[in-house]
Amino acid sequence: MEWEFTVLNAIQNIRTSFLDKLIPCITFLGQWSILWIVIAILCLASKQKRKLGISLTFNIVINTIVCNLIFKNIVQRLRPYILNESFNLIIPPEKDFFSFPSGHSMFAFGAATIIFFYNKKVGICMYLLAAMIAFSRLYLYMHFPTDVMIGSAMGVLFAIFSYKIEKHLLVKPDFHKIKTAH
Repeated sequence: MEWEFTVLNAIQNIRTSFLDKLIPCITFLGQWSILWIVIAILCLASKQKRKLGISLTFNIVINTIVCNLIFKNIVQRLRPYILNESFNLIIPPEKDFFSFPSGHSMFAFGAATIIFFYNKKVGICMYLLAAMIAFSRLYLYMHFPTDVMIGSAMGVLFAIFSYKIEKHLLVKPDFHKIKTAH
C-alpha cells in the first residue's frame, strides 16, 4: 500500500486550480452510473440501438452486484483520504467508506467496452472518457491505483460477458429453419 500512496501523492504534484475545477466535473460523469444508465435507456428506446442498450443494461446490473454489493463489502478497503487524514478533499467524501474496486472505473470501462463492440469510433472516445474518469478518482484521492486498475479490468471482463449474453442468449430462433428441418 505504501507504493500506492507514493503514486497518489505524486499525482497531487500536478494539481492546479484549473484541474481542481475540471477533475470533479469529470468524476461527476461517473457518479452513480447515471451517464451509463441514461445511454442504456436511450439505446433501449431505439430499435436500431436496442441490442447495445440490452448489453449496457446487463453490464450495469452485473457491475452493481459484483462491485457495490459483493466486493466492496467483502474487501472493505478504506479509501485513501480516510487513511491519510492530512489530505484535504476538494469534493465531499463518499457516502461509503470502501474503495475496492473503483466503481467509477468499472462502470466506465465496462460501458466503453460494450460501446466499442457496437461502434469502434464512439467506443474509442468512450475509452478516453473512461480513462479520464479513472484518473479523476486518483486525483481526488478517492481510490488507490489498484482499486482503479482492477476496477477497470473487471469492467472490461464483465462487459465482454454482458456482450456475449446479448449475442448468444438473446438470439431469436429462425422458425423457417426449424420447420424445414422436420
